Amino acid sequence: MLIRSNDVALREFDASLAEVVYQIRNHPTVREYLRTSAPISRESHLAWVKENLIAERRLRLFVVFAADAPVGLALLRNFRGQSAEIGLMMVEARRRRLVCYKAALLIGHLGFEVLELEKLFSYVPRHNEHALSFDLRCGFERTGRDSETYFELALSRERSRAHATHQRFRAKYAIEISSG
Repeated sequence: MLIRSNDVALREFDASLAEVVYQIRNHPTVREYLRTSAPISRESHLAWVKENLIAERRLRLFVVFAADAPVGLALLRNFRGQSAEIGLMMVEARRRRLVCYKAALLIGHLGFEVLELEKLFSYVPRHNEHALSFDLRCGFERTGRDSETYFELALSRERSRAHATHQRFRAKYAIEISSG
């Protein structure tokens, strides 16, 4: 599956993207905001890919391309009933604010409008104030169920459809979805 809005595209994971995903997951500007900032070994990465993306497809992972260059990852995982967790990892995110914005709204569009989920949860590491601010500006609301490590935020499909940020996005940027 390919989800595109102008120069930003989300390409669903296939085995040919394993090395690209490895490079993005290990980029210092991505690692600094994860729970564990230590580099991921190639063996560990390949085991994770096999277990989560090939054997059981536990998550929907997309590589984010900006101007045809891979720059991040967007995902939906931990599906429970009509909800899932949303995630975004972007190389040099502060330099790519518009790409982050488009990628986040495209993966949200997939969740709400294609998969027909009712709610998306975002778990933001407590040390990532930029991601917390970003999520809040995109309509997510704090749930009050934070952990020692993460802020928990949620966005409903109804709120997503009505939120000014999402309405402006849909009015300005066309969304195209294709099989590949």
